[in-house]
Amino acid sequence: MKILDYLFLISGLQTFVICLVLYFYRSHKIRVNRYLSYFFATLFVEVILYFISKFIKHPMVYYIPLRFDFLSMNFLFFYAIEVTGITIRKRLYYYIPAILEFLLLSVFFILVIYNPEIHITLQKISFLKIIDIISSLYIIIFSILIIKINIKHKKALPYFYKVTKFKSLNWLTVFCVICIFFNIQSYVLKVFPENQYIRTIFITTYLLSLYYITIASLIQINIMNIVSSKIEEKETMQELEKVMTILEKYLLETKAYVNPSISLKILAKDIKLSERLISKAINKVTHKNFNNYINHYRIEEFKKLMSMNRHEKFSISAIANEVGFNSRASFYKNFKEIVGVSPSLYAKGLNT
Repeated sequence: MKILDYLFLISGLQTFVICLVLYFYRSHKIRVNRYLSYFFATLFVEVILYFISKFIKHPMVYYIPLRFDFLSMNFLFFYAIEVTGITIRKRLYYYIPAILEFLLLSVFFILVIYNPEIHITLQKISFLKIIDIISSLYIIIFSILIIKINIKHKKALPYFYKVTKFKSLNWLTVFCVICIFFNIQSYVLKVFPENQYIRTIFITTYLLSLYYITIASLIQINIMNIVSSKIEEKETMQELEKVMTILEKYLLETKAYVNPSISLKILAKDIKLSERLISKAINKVTHKNFNNYINHYRIEEFKKLMSMNRHEKFSISAIANEVGFNSRASFYKNFKEIVGVSPSLYAKGLNT
């Protein structure tokens, strides 16, 4: 065998082992990991087909229905949406292209076995080339969809986990970019069909990308990074109250609420807790959302400044800006909802 054949053999064996590990390993993500297992199973079959084509010269090998050009990326897509918590209806529809490919190739596989000359006819109409072009477009489209899902997953991570290191799907994004590159590059190679050097580089890089995704999948096998609300951690009320104690202490010591640009993200970074946990604690313990919670602190600070006769030197709007309100309308609306009277009536009450 040639060097490339050995590389394919090693890649195939590694793919097969990773497929079994992902399928049988008992982790918290066993259902999700099995989509990766199915993906690697299709790759393993492709390696087998490579060696079949090396040793069997009958034209039927071009029509073996287990090509999976319209199936492999589906499993990566399902893996990404499961980890991101996206719900899709009628998932069976995504298998239709693969089913049609299987049925169509099965028909020609049988026909070519009994009549090899049919292969010549199909070559004349570029049957296999058309399938290759369509499948490449299919892979590119799904790669782009997966990349978009991965971006969404990365943005959602801080809401679910305090530590997000190693939890993103960047490795999957890298692989999808490689898939896009290879499916475009494969047509460039056809311009130089006799250039063995370019072909060797192309195939070697392809095998290295497979090695990369197998290792990345194995690393992530037990890393909990699912951001679906269905698996949200169940904190007790006591734990949430501890979060509120930390939050209130921080706000009282720093008066971070007077910053008009304060946000849940900034606050989470400062007190080193996840955005999701802070938001949940505020909702469950105070029965307020984040903005209402912060505005309560601002109103209390405003009342404190008013009690110090600050309104005798500055306007009500100026004091409102000082405590973090950057909109007069927002301040008046929130003040009346919280205190029960307008800021003007409240100020008059202090003067009487």
